[in-house]
Amino acid sequence: MTFGFPLVLLLLLLIPAILFLRRRGWGRPATVLYPEAESVKAVFQGGRRPGSGLREKLRLAAVMVLIIAAARPQQIQSVQRLSASGLDIMLALDISGSMSARDFEPQNRLQAAKEELKRFLAKENENRLGLIAFAAQAFTVCPLTLDYHVLLNLLDYLQIGMTSDGTAIGMAIATAANRLKHSEAKAKVIILLTDGKNNAGRLDPLTAAEVAAALDMRIYTIGMGQPGGAPILVKNSAGEKTLLLKADGSVYFEEMDEETLIKIADITGGKYFRAIDKNKLREIYAEIHMLEHSRLHSEKYTSKRDVGYIFIFLAVLLLAIEVLIVRMLHRRLPA
Repeated sequence: MTFGFPLVLLLLLLIPAILFLRRRGWGRPATVLYPEAESVKAVFQGGRRPGSGLREKLRLAAVMVLIIAAARPQQIQSVQRLSASGLDIMLALDISGSMSARDFEPQNRLQAAKEELKRFLAKENENRLGLIAFAAQAFTVCPLTLDYHVLLNLLDYLQIGMTSDGTAIGMAIATAANRLKHSEAKAKVIILLTDGKNNAGRLDPLTAAEVAAALDMRIYTIGMGQPGGAPILVKNSAGEKTLLLKADGSVYFEEMDEETLIKIADITGGKYFRAIDKNKLREIYAEIHMLEHSRLHSEKYTSKRDVGYIFIFLAVLLLAIEVLIVRMLHRRLPA
């Protein structure tokens, strides 16, 4: 129980308190009282009227109950949790040439990432999701939508080589943030998956992360690949797949810039993950799903219901009882 106007309650309760103290003689000068003839006569005619003490108490109780009603008493309902809806997520997926590395056998990195993204989408049923793909450029594959069927079809469509090769992490963040900036969702999230380091685009990843943080967006970064990297498959002039080689003829291994991915997550209040196989990647998406839904569920509110009418009814009941006492008990005997 709480009160909408607690100060009113405190001030008004002073009234019956002062009346009570006055009846007890508080504040009056000390006097010696002598009985008058009329008062003595009343004693011999029956003294106090029957029930008069109870009547006074009922009136005082009615006044106090009305004071409580005036203070707007409220019943606190059980604490309720917000639903998980109200979450907008932009998925940023690296489709650069290094995602062809086959350290997620029997699939390459992009195939494994797409498969686990589908599992992640299967767990969503009330939040809007969108998709960004990036290599040397970043582009919107699907804007925020609740139509997961369309999103899944477009995800299948993504392939390595759809744009010039490179890794524009900063541009990927900026493109995703641009899609989220007008969102009115309670939480705005970017999940960025890459296996390389920023080597393309006009925007530095940390600058892009600061902009996203200023727009109240969190970024979860996922670094994909085994420690030390893996060979990358490319097509030669004959259209055949072959290993990417360095200038000296040795096999090229893509290096991942984990330090930058960690900083991006820290700047925006997100988290960095390292996916070394499909099982780990699956666990990462599940953890992100849990973290974001837990954040929304932790927003609690307490509903209040005005119950002043109950006290008004109680005051009326007390006064009605007092009237009954007057009629049934307060009767003068014939002289």
